[in-house]
Amino acid sequence: MFRSRREFRAHPIDHQSASGGTGYALKAVPRLAVGVVLTVAAAACSSGSGSGISSPHPSAPASSPSVAMSMLGAHSLPAQTSQTLPGFPAYYDAHTDVVVVTDAFPKLAAGTFHANFAPSLSAVQPASQPAWYIIRGRAAPGQIAVLGSEPGENDYSPLWRTVIIRWKPGVTPRVLTSDNMILALAKTGQLTVTKTAMVVSATVVSKP
Repeated sequence: MFRSRREFRAHPIDHQSASGGTGYALKAVPRLAVGVVLTVAAAACSSGSGSGISSPHPSAPASSPSVAMSMLGAHSLPAQTSQTLPGFPAYYDAHTDVVVVTDAFPKLAAGTFHANFAPSLSAVQPASQPAWYIIRGRAAPGQIAVLGSEPGENDYSPLWRTVIIRWKPGVTPRVLTSDNMILALAKTGQLTVTKTAMVVSATVVSKP
């Protein structure tokens, strides 16, 4: 179902400023990593021992979401093979999608999200992309990133503007599951929303 483009919304988490350290929720995402099988082109040169793509994160525990499968582009290129890449759950409108984080700009974002530094993303205007919300500091148990769009929406893009969310002192954190929820709580003064210039490529590879 398509929806009209929403007002820009903010991103998530921490004990520290957006430019430093990684907060609870950001750390929680890697712990919830699940294997995502993507169809990729095998390396055309060197030995035929593999594609050179490896998973930087350990396999998910049994309690994690089930393995997400993606056959995007299957057999569209010669010598394709399946590789396991780290996928992470993220909320969108109270359901869970799975995303694969690959590239980011600037270097701070690449380091924070353990992604490739992609200088060409400097040409992207952050405000032109949908937001994903990263909660920093105090967070409810089970909190993960929140997406402002997903495939099928008229404003979806695999590139996201990072918005940092923090609960205000004295407010009991709850699990945030949608951008509308975040914006509503921000309007009532329970959250702070900080838009950043960090652009991250995180493709949605699985959704309900």
